[in-house]
Amino acid sequence: MKIDFLHIKSRFKNLENIKVNFDENHLMTVLIGGNGSGKSNVLEALVSIFRNLDLGEKPDFAYEVKYKLGGGNNAKWVTVIADPTGKTLSQQYQITFSRSITGANQKIALSKVKRDKKGHSDFLPNHVFAYYSGPSDRLEKYFKKHRTNFYRKLLKSEVDLKSDIRPLFYAKPFHSQFVLLAFFLSKQADQEKEFLKTHLGIESLDSVHFVMRKPSWTQSKNKKELFWGAEGVVRDFLELLYPHCLAPVKITRSEDTGLTGSDIKNEFFHLFLPSVDVLREFAEGLTPDVFFKMLESTLLSEIISEVSVRVKVSSSEQPLSFSELSEGEQQLLTVLGLLKFTGGKDTLFLLDEPDTHLNPAWTVKYLNFLDQFVPYSGASHLLMVSHHPLAIAELEKEQVQVMERSGKDVIAFQPMESPKGMGINFLLRSDMFGLKTTIDQPTTEDIEARNKLAGKPTSLTLAEKQELQRLNDRLEPLGFNISTDDPDYMDYLMKKYHPTKGDVS
Repeated sequence: MKIDFLHIKSRFKNLENIKVNFDENHLMTVLIGGNGSGKSNVLEALVSIFRNLDLGEKPDFAYEVKYKLGGGNNAKWVTVIADPTGKTLSQQYQITFSRSITGANQKIALSKVKRDKKGHSDFLPNHVFAYYSGPSDRLEKYFKKHRTNFYRKLLKSEVDLKSDIRPLFYAKPFHSQFVLLAFFLSKQADQEKEFLKTHLGIESLDSVHFVMRKPSWTQSKNKKELFWGAEGVVRDFLELLYPHCLAPVKITRSEDTGLTGSDIKNEFFHLFLPSVDVLREFAEGLTPDVFFKMLESTLLSEIISEVSVRVKVSSSEQPLSFSELSEGEQQLLTVLGLLKFTGGKDTLFLLDEPDTHLNPAWTVKYLNFLDQFVPYSGASHLLMVSHHPLAIAELEKEQVQVMERSGKDVIAFQPMESPKGMGINFLLRSDMFGLKTTIDQPTTEDIEARNKLAGKPTSLTLAEKQELQRLNDRLEPLGFNISTDDPDYMDYLMKKYHPTKGDVS
């Protein structure tokens, strides 16, 4: 799945009549720009578009979007023109497709586009996955209906985890622990464990503590029923887990926070796996992606209250709890797991500032990290919002969209030059970030003041000469001295920038 073009016609947040040309020939496109320029709103607009198409619902705003599905002879170029002012859905959507980017278009009805009961559509991406590092639910709200539908299927035992995960999926911070467990299922050395050891210093799992809770939907009156009447996938997971746990304990206590409210008595089941070997025994026969989906489904069923993972790390003799890992490490695991266990062909990944908590060394490698974990890079598109110049340091200009305010409007454009090979200073001073200088403000002011004095056409007063000397004394230790290959011009500069002692005495 590759996004080629988006035109937001009517107002959506702070965007109106804005055109964004994505490059469909690369895996990644990064949106950059100042605060309030609408970068995140572009991702939100795409989520809204595909959510409403998926459900066959009215568009939230007028737009045109063009995207590619599949490849080779099986490729389809789909164009959707939407306008919410139409009286009926058929008037609100004009949808066409062709077998090439310049081929003849064939009309298709919305009923043929939206996903069928088995979750399939010939004209939509198989999956749309999103992650947002911020505290708001600006993206999450678009995924609630799909999550609710999946939840209902869970309760009816209609979920098959060997098939694809739900078509719209929103990653949350708690998914990072599920990712970590899934990465260690296999005994063999593999890409995932090598990555954890090399970049995060995580050598192995130490233990896992699950805290299960009695869900609000239970109807079981049988006190001997261990799992409160859970069925289907959730039941399978708990029955696999229970025999391997060390001294399982069920208790009744007040629930501090949760779906049943605070200060209400509830039942909790503590299930403890004492080692990575026991985890592997419990999950024997499960692939990492199915195991991840089982964990996520059990969480969604409201039964998982807490998961506490302890890991063995190279930097400490004692195991650490997962919560002791840095925000950046947890964030990275969440995103990599999203790519690894939920990705597939014709997938759109939308990542909103996923590099927020990363140090510069990781930031410059971040897109390479992502590339390693996308299973079908040729048939997927990853759109990312970032404020960090190092995040785009290895990209071609076709992979970057700069968003900028122009009066009351917002525009998007491709930079004049490729970031690749520029270096951080040139990047910051380019049209992508627009800084006049990368030097701190006080030093910049000193340089400007010195240049103004040195370039004064008339003779300097004694006070001006003294001020020039003070500026030079501050700037030279910082490396801002005067030099030239021309001895005559050097003499001129020295006289301008360095008044003689006699001149300032």
